[in-house]
Amino acid sequence: MALREMTPYRRFMSAMTGGRVDRTPVMVLSNFCKELMASTNVTWPACQTDPKVMAQFQAGRYEVWGLDVLISHNDLVSEATMLGAEIDLGTDLRHPSVLKHALENTDPTKYNMPKDVVSKGRNPIVEGSTKILVEKYENLVPVLRTVTGPMTIAGHLFGVDRILMWSKQEEKKFEACLDICTDLCIEIVRNSVDSSGADGFYMPDPTASGDLLDPKDFQYFLEPRYRRLTKETKDVVSMLHICGDTRGYMDRIPHSGFDAFSFEAPGTSVKEAKMGLGDRITLVGSLETIPVVMMGKPDYVYTQSLRDITDGVDILSPACGTPPMTPNANIRAMVEACEPKKVKRKVVALSKEDIIKKYTPAKKELAEITQAVMIGDAVTAEKLVVAALGRGVKPIDLVEEALLPGTIGVAEMYDGGYAFVPEILLAANAMKKGISHCQSAMGDVKPKGKIVMHVAFGDVHAIGKDIVKSILIAKGYAVTDLGASVPWEKVVEAVKKEKPDVVSGTALMTTTRTAFPKVVELMKKEGIAIPFITAGGAVDPAYAETMDFAIYCKGPGDAEPVFEGIRKGKKWQQIREEEHKKYK
Repeated sequence: MALREMTPYRRFMSAMTGGRVDRTPVMVLSNFCKELMASTNVTWPACQTDPKVMAQFQAGRYEVWGLDVLISHNDLVSEATMLGAEIDLGTDLRHPSVLKHALENTDPTKYNMPKDVVSKGRNPIVEGSTKILVEKYENLVPVLRTVTGPMTIAGHLFGVDRILMWSKQEEKKFEACLDICTDLCIEIVRNSVDSSGADGFYMPDPTASGDLLDPKDFQYFLEPRYRRLTKETKDVVSMLHICGDTRGYMDRIPHSGFDAFSFEAPGTSVKEAKMGLGDRITLVGSLETIPVVMMGKPDYVYTQSLRDITDGVDILSPACGTPPMTPNANIRAMVEACEPKKVKRKVVALSKEDIIKKYTPAKKELAEITQAVMIGDAVTAEKLVVAALGRGVKPIDLVEEALLPGTIGVAEMYDGGYAFVPEILLAANAMKKGISHCQSAMGDVKPKGKIVMHVAFGDVHAIGKDIVKSILIAKGYAVTDLGASVPWEKVVEAVKKEKPDVVSGTALMTTTRTAFPKVVELMKKEGIAIPFITAGGAVDPAYAETMDFAIYCKGPGDAEPVFEGIRKGKKWQQIREEEHKKYK
């Protein structure tokens, strides 16, 4: 028997709690879109700084797009400002980002949260927007308070690299920083529910991604904090969003206490989520943001929406934050599809033990160094290298036969699911400690090649770039590192100045990889035709092939074959064809 037409409030709240609905509800995780700004008559930066304008912009989700739920705001950094973080407010094409880790020199085990923390930073602006929306749409459209998750806030405050390394070496500090951020989340939600009348909360926690965090650490460290948070806020509905590949710990998500889980395709598909979770939690997702939601035609968005509904999604949504250039018509196509009428990870055949054996040298003195690097023991690795140099072992042999194999071996373990980003960071750090002594012993050596590296504009996730940088330097390449969130003009300026053999860019967020085509267009304009390595969780071979010069590289060891191709006189087209065969 068909249900009568529901209000957006009843439809969404019923779906969140596993009830029957008249049709699949539709939501969007971020509506920071240029067309919607124009349609709601708002401008930047007022939509980020004025509660009334912010609320007017957020109301466009219902008034213009016809969605079933409103959220308070769009950024992921407001919570960090409450504890002193300085931010870049961004632009009308780029979300706000953290400029400086406010607590990077603070011991989290000795930190006390400020009193009346809800009155600090950007929270009064966001709460003002929430209150306006609740008063206007009460019982017609639900309003969720957006609260960035504890793992991501911790990364903003202390630094992502630091907290990931704490997760393996200083667990008390890791737990303390997560507790600080969990307490902050609870304060924000309780204040928003009690003071403004928010109907629930939506928690994006991208740094909790399975691409960064070991599933065992998710279960041991994050799951209890999520459970404490949802227990303290159990009187309202809650939704968790985690970016990337979450298959490693997906079976643990229902134990977190959240009512709904938003997952990101292609890292996790609707079919995989439905198979792993069944009806234990409401599933939210998962149209790919760039190829479908932003770049697809409305008809394509419509058919892809029908596919996800058929595959079992409970609430239809883009896979992640909606890119700024998304057309209004594409979001409306999602709503119309609901009205009545995988980049697969390459399988690694070797076991962890076989990988260790593969990269461990036969010579005992070198094997000990490799083993120290693999377990991330920087102190031991450095001592062994110094001792080996003292015995007359050639520094180049230590680099190529002991230090590099340790890090590359851990990277291959990562590909096989045996290691995670913290282990790669620790291995890279141990390798760098040893390499510093080898470089001093070798003196000036002619570089084997030159590369300019950067992280895409708007993206602050530099871990992958930094690891590859360390490996390339160790292998004898000259590296110019432009850092994170680099405007495309500065990338091309650096290429003109440095005259490298290769330029590279990494992007973890799909909303930032749109910077890469702009880099390519500027390179063309300047007459530069060198290989452009694209890497990171937001790109794949298919995306690279939409641009000239672009070559996809997946792992830390995949950049060197590009240089080898250049040395053999190959053009970028031939190098790309050969390298992309690895991923077919």
